[in-house]
Amino acid sequence: MHAALFPPQPDNELSAVPAHPATTQKWIALGVGDTLPPHVMAYVIGACRRMRANLLLISLDAMRVRALLADYLPDLQGITCVTEELASASAAAVLQALNLHHSVLFAVSGAENDPLRPLLRARRNRRSPVPIVLVTPKPPTSNAVGRQKVAQN
Repeated sequence: MHAALFPPQPDNELSAVPAHPATTQKWIALGVGDTLPPHVMAYVIGACRRMRANLLLISLDAMRVRALLADYLPDLQGITCVTEELASASAAAVLQALNLHHSVLFAVSGAENDPLRPLLRARRNRRSPVPIVLVTPKPPTSNAVGRQKVAQN
């Protein structure tokens, strides 16, 4: 009876079965406002590659995200990108979007008007379920400032 219910499989079907179970997908969330600054994208793309994570783009306008990503498509190759369009810019809408995706490692905010900004100044009852990284442009080093002054003279 066992043989009738579970017939032996040919060798080619056995080789198609993965040796280890599928792992859960990891995500890095990015708040997208009117712009996607190059320093923010460089940070996020690097983090996604190092952590083998996908990119969750949180925005009020999914079509705008698509246009903003056009310049970064070569660098994003191999990274799965999903856009979560918010109904409003409220902290509650952002929290709901973050909670829809399990395994979000952290979120990134880098533009003044991205939807994650309200969570940076949120009260205790509106706390983010994940850490939020604020990415700012790197200030010039003292050596670079000195070289600029010499170049100007």
